[in-house]
Amino acid sequence: MKRISACPGPVLYLCLVPVCAALWVGCPSSATAIEPLRAEMLDAENISADNLKSLQADGTNAVVLNLQKPDRQRRAAGLIADSGMRLYYWIEVARCPELADEHPEWMASLQGHQEWRRFFPDAPEPQRQSEVIKNYPWVPVLYRESFDAQLKRVSRLLSAMPKPDGILLNDLQGAPSACGCGHPLCRWTADYGPIKTATPLEPDAAARFVKAVSERYPDSEVIPVWLTECEEHDGADDGLCAGVGCFHGICWKAWTEQLMPVAAESAHVAVLLPFRMFQRDLQLYGAPGRWAASALKTFQSMPVRHNAKPVAAEKLIAVLQGWDVTAEEVDIQKRSAIKAGTAGYIILRTEIDQSWQPRIHRFVR
Repeated sequence: MKRISACPGPVLYLCLVPVCAALWVGCPSSATAIEPLRAEMLDAENISADNLKSLQADGTNAVVLNLQKPDRQRRAAGLIADSGMRLYYWIEVARCPELADEHPEWMASLQGHQEWRRFFPDAPEPQRQSEVIKNYPWVPVLYRESFDAQLKRVSRLLSAMPKPDGILLNDLQGAPSACGCGHPLCRWTADYGPIKTATPLEPDAAARFVKAVSERYPDSEVIPVWLTECEEHDGADDGLCAGVGCFHGICWKAWTEQLMPVAAESAHVAVLLPFRMFQRDLQLYGAPGRWAASALKTFQSMPVRHNAKPVAAEKLIAVLQGWDVTAEEVDIQKRSAIKAGTAGYIILRTEIDQSWQPRIHRFVR
């Protein structure tokens, strides 16, 4: 896939490579021109032929299924494919109760700052050297053992479904608040402490996971879903970092170190932006929903700040909150994504679960 820069303005086209519905920015060519992504993620139960026709009439050109129970979703996938709209699957990777229950040693831990305890005042304290608090049910791909298990799990989910145009892999970073500050966007690590109950991988683990899935499904575009990190105002005593100096610490440096291989591996990077779920409905952003514009800019500004190349806006796909918000707030988010120059947007009409809880894990040294 080649990007051509000498052109009067960016347009989207379908590259002549075996990537189904690959959205890439370049110049007009003999390749087939396609529109920016305008997608909605829906529950399979809400998908019917009439519903899909209505979405198309409103300008939607793709539908995303949150892939959890393939036996209940195959029919919905077939209806989407028959409608002529693009079909995408959304897979929750790190947040996985199935693997967390089976292998608690693969979960992220809470060993560093203790500010997270303000949200869990009754959480237990480790009583032995062989105990550590784990972040349930988060099993990141940042360990060798969980990387392999998650890859098998993703392959198993996809093998039961029709071939999609794209596969969105969510939660390829660490676990929320694994540094201990309590901020739900703090995802740069899985273990901020000396105790390791699985084998840590290098910072390019997420990129290698995307590559491994792409090799297994070469006819579908594999799109990593990424989060931003904390912001400077979060470091206030009453902020989400609760006085911890995350913004000026390692968080964004590690974020950049992990993102750069992902951006190099992927034609597109989706950015998870549910503003209300992440408590980003603050006045400092303006009208509710305008955080999207601010967050998208960090993909250009923060890598440069940490001696890396910016990730161009046209490489990004904005993932927006569509539940528990007003129609006006959805429109504000959409306009923010379009104005930023992204490759399109996905509106999450069904809620995704990003919750976690602390649990004691006793391990064998």
